Amino acid sequence: MSTFFYEDRFENLYNEQGEKAYDPMEDILSDVINPSIILENITSREKCLSVKRSEKMIEEVSIKNQPRSEKPKQASPYNNYSDFTRKTFIDRMLEQPVKRGVVSKVARDLNINYRTAVGWWHLYNETEDIAYKKSEQNSGSKSLFTTAHNEYINELLDNDPRLVSDDITGSLTKKSEDFTISKSQFNNHLRNTMFITIKKPVFEAEVRNSAENLQTRYEWFMKWKGSDLDYTRNCILIDEAGFNINMRYN
Repeated sequence: MSTFFYEDRFENLYNEQGEKAYDPMEDILSDVINPSIILENITSREKCLSVKRSEKMIEEVSIKNQPRSEKPKQASPYNNYSDFTRKTFIDRMLEQPVKRGVVSKVARDLNINYRTAVGWWHLYNETEDIAYKKSEQNSGSKSLFTTAHNEYINELLDNDPRLVSDDITGSLTKKSEDFTISKSQFNNHLRNTMFITIKKPVFEAEVRNSAENLQTRYEWFMKWKGSDLDYTRNCILIDEAGFNINMRYN
């Protein structure tokens, strides 16, 4: 007995030996004359495959329809700088020459946000105070100055009023070996406790007042002295060298 059958392209049925076989279901419903019975092919393999949706498409649609999980919004990091960092920044700024980009450089070296550093420096320039953290338990660094220190400072300034702050701190350190203080703390003590005015020196290039430059200025003045230009009434003279050296960059 044959175990399987196959059909050729003319819909003829053959067994596994190649002999034409008889389909037992053939002509069973071919002679139906009842008009209420309608015969039609249910489907074919090609039609079934064309209508069937692929599993991959179903998976893609299901993935698209899934609600997206909202990622929790991460709060922007807040840098809580210590008072030591704030004081160190001011000390570094006081040690640096006045030039463009110095705030950015010092802030980058100390890992401080640029905008925060600019705010600290503006506050110090306006009030000469360090932007310490506001806290009831922290009202700034404790003063290391004693009455003996204040008397010694007054004595130094009475003997030489032109002393700079570095000279005074150096003298205090030599007198008291255990005495150490930063430049910002020292300036704050002189201004707020001892009421001593501190001025920054204005540096000028040596060549500006050299004999050659002075002679050039004199010759220029004598050349234009006899002209009709009255420099004392209708002219404004700008000293370019002094103007440039006193520029302040934010």
